[in-house]
Amino acid sequence: MNFIKDNNRFARLTAAIEAGWEIEEPVLIRSTWQKSDEEIGGVYHFILRHKGEDKTNLLSLPPSAQLLQFLAARRISVTGL
Repeated sequence: MNFIKDNNRFARLTAAIEAGWEIEEPVLIRSTWQKSDEEIGGVYHFILRHKGEDKTNLLSLPPSAQLLQFLAARRISVTGL
């Protein structure tokens, strides 16, 4: 998957969707044991499927305002672990 080379994790997610990958709901959120500035609020785990290629991938993202807006706008369900 070419989008994995991008350093911005949110950009990886949007590039994957544009490339035909679909988010399998629910998105999982896991609290972190050691919180850094990047990990406050947990980590979001996206299971992505590309049905045409019969592939599955896991993409984990730290929370951000951009990510939370993305989840809310698409009404994607999130479940805590």
